[in-house]
Amino acid sequence: MEKMHKLEPILLKDMMELSEHYIAAEKENINAINFFPIPDGDTGSNMFYTIQAIVKEVKNVVEENGNSAIFQAISKGSFIGAKGNSGVIYSQFLIGVVEYLEEIQIITPLTFAKALEEGTEFAYDAVLNPTEGTILTVMKRTSDKAIEITSEQKDIGWIEFIDFLVEESKQCLIETKEMLDILKEADVVDAGAKGFVHILESWKDVIKRQ
Repeated sequence: MEKMHKLEPILLKDMMELSEHYIAAEKENINAINFFPIPDGDTGSNMFYTIQAIVKEVKNVVEENGNSAIFQAISKGSFIGAKGNSGVIYSQFLIGVVEYLEEIQIITPLTFAKALEEGTEFAYDAVLNPTEGTILTVMKRTSDKAIEITSEQKDIGWIEFIDFLVEESKQCLIETKEMLDILKEADVVDAGAKGFVHILESWKDVIKRQ
């Protein structure tokens, strides 16, 4: 099978929509392990409401609208729909990602890696006191992995690329249990980080359909 090196921006619409389904399915499981920063059991719900607002903006975008339309819709939905701590972090992450992509309009593994790096910086900047062992850590590890593999394999195809990212995010998710005492005592991984991994899994499914 020929490697897919370029992702059409309109596919970001499918990635947002499928991530809504994934988070909807895992929402209660994510809520159940919500111990940090406070055990209020709403991380899954907040991530779902945030993504729902994004999907509301992107659902009417079609390829004929041009690439900028999908980037702007994601950014707008992220800005107006962010809810809760993890929702705000994820929305800022997405805003950073699409802000970078809108400048270049071409989505290869290399440019997407740089967009993930930009999104991660936005996410960290959104938090007054960033804490490791959370969704932030998984974002950082994933974006670092993306930069690493695109530096080493400049012609890597999208499927291989996204496989690397999902596996790295899953491994980092497991490790969050050991990074924060409250998670270790409860014997759970970070709730927001779990949500982020499911989002990456949904993106992987969209890409593998191409």
